[in-house]
Amino acid sequence: MTNKLVKMAKAGNKEAFNQLIIHYQNDLYRIAKSRLYNEDDVCDAIQETILTAYQSIDKLVKTSSFKAWIIKILINNCNKIYQTNKTSTSLFTENDLSLSYGLESNLEFLNLMNSLSIDERTIFILYYQDGYSTKEISKILDINHNTVRSKMLRAKSKLENILKEVL
Repeated sequence: MTNKLVKMAKAGNKEAFNQLIIHYQNDLYRIAKSRLYNEDDVCDAIQETILTAYQSIDKLVKTSSFKAWIIKILINNCNKIYQTNKTSTSLFTENDLSLSYGLESNLEFLNLMNSLSIDERTIFILYYQDGYSTKEISKILDINHNTVRSKMLRAKSKLENILKEVL
């Protein structure tokens, strides 16, 4: 269904584009939140991403790559905002995420995520929550495939060590 919506959006159908954004809004929010510090910045990044995607959707070559394409735009926008505003210390708050990942509370999960670097968090979310392969993540983030794999291993090791201490 999304391929059909993408084709319609490329043809200028505004409603189809709106439906695509609604379909991916949670993914966009989660990824932006993993990279930025405050809610205003997250909203700014998402709004800029939607505008950029809308203005350049005709440049999208493969309709099946829409999600990866819009995530790449989002990450670029997040990086711009992050470089401009490096002021806060915690990326997640208890109310920002509703999944507990088997931990006793969201707060435990949030503390775990805050122990990772921005890149590690993004890779972790793209891999485990969004189901992208490490090769796909390397294309989205525009970094070497082996770098993605090493950051993934480093993130998992950090999380395992923290969980060993807690449990």
